[in-house]
Amino acid sequence: MIADRGENDPVPIFLEKGDANGYSFRLGLRAGIGGQEVARIPVGKRINPDPHPVLKEIHHCEVAGRVLEAANPYALRDKVGALLDSIAPSRSLPLAYFRVPAMDYVVPVYEDDGHIVSPVIGGPNLKSRDLAGIRSEVCRYLMATGYVNDAEEVTVGVLLPSDLSLVAPAAIVRSLSDPEMWIPTVEGSSAEGPVVGVLGHAAQLRPAERRRAGAGPAAQDTAPAAPDVISLIRFVRAELERMHSEIDPAALYASEVRPEVWAAAQSRTDDAGSRLVAFLDDGESTRLELSVRRTSAGDVAVALEDSHINVFLAPSENALARQVGTYLAAADFLRFADEVEIHAAEAPRAERLATDSIWTHPEEVHSQWS
Repeated sequence: MIADRGENDPVPIFLEKGDANGYSFRLGLRAGIGGQEVARIPVGKRINPDPHPVLKEIHHCEVAGRVLEAANPYALRDKVGALLDSIAPSRSLPLAYFRVPAMDYVVPVYEDDGHIVSPVIGGPNLKSRDLAGIRSEVCRYLMATGYVNDAEEVTVGVLLPSDLSLVAPAAIVRSLSDPEMWIPTVEGSSAEGPVVGVLGHAAQLRPAERRRAGAGPAAQDTAPAAPDVISLIRFVRAELERMHSEIDPAALYASEVRPEVWAAAQSRTDDAGSRLVAFLDDGESTRLELSVRRTSAGDVAVALEDSHINVFLAPSENALARQVGTYLAAADFLRFADEVEIHAAEAPRAERLATDSIWTHPEEVHSQWS
């Protein structure tokens, strides 16, 4: 008799030889925003610092923030397979990890039947309909158990489907009118090039299903993504308007933007020739001046850096000033939200004078040499 015990097949892991005599593990996982790529984990190699008669080299790789080491690529492949079996028991990888840096304690969250769950071992089974809700539940659990004193002490990491590395979100979409809104984003790739997408669905450790003739596009082909973080804000606003959401689309902004993500978005904009100026309510009236950038769509954006980079987008400079003022007033940097002014950018001073601009009066020269 043959009985199905519900066990999953082993995770498909193939060893490939890369450039410069390097190796990589090719997984049975579709990567990229549209699922057009294959996930690969790069394998490194270093010399064993301790003297050993046989083990001269150590092969290593990183999976979900954990560094694995072995004597050869084949033994390392077995370790990768065992780790993937432990973090993805149902072949569904975690969406994100909430971590307490002071204690190196992590809480993974998964997608399960339309909900986001966190099966904490020895603790409650946390559950919510979205990532913002599960974040609130996890932070409440960590504060109740004494791991942290404040929710801001909890950091979040997301898995890159391309190589399963654990990284900080590319940005987090928030709302000036709804503090509970929290949408993490992740960097990825598409057929058009690098993109920034909303983290919404967990990656599956199984080959992509074969398309039937005449079938429509798969769900993974329409992932919410945009070429840069500014375009992503615009995209999320359009989605909220389409869904008739109660959240004000004009109040959305990107928080905790990584410097390289903002640099990529800034390179796609032009200087608008104006500055947002405010005098902070810090006892010294510190002057804050922000450069306004104009996008190809005609709207304007600005980046404000305090503890992290925040990116704001508005259809006009006046609306942009109101957004920045609202943020600064909520953070107690300003008394009122309307204290942000718009100034024209000053022309840069010349580093040296042109030859034709240097001249003297003849009578002055004669008096000096007489």
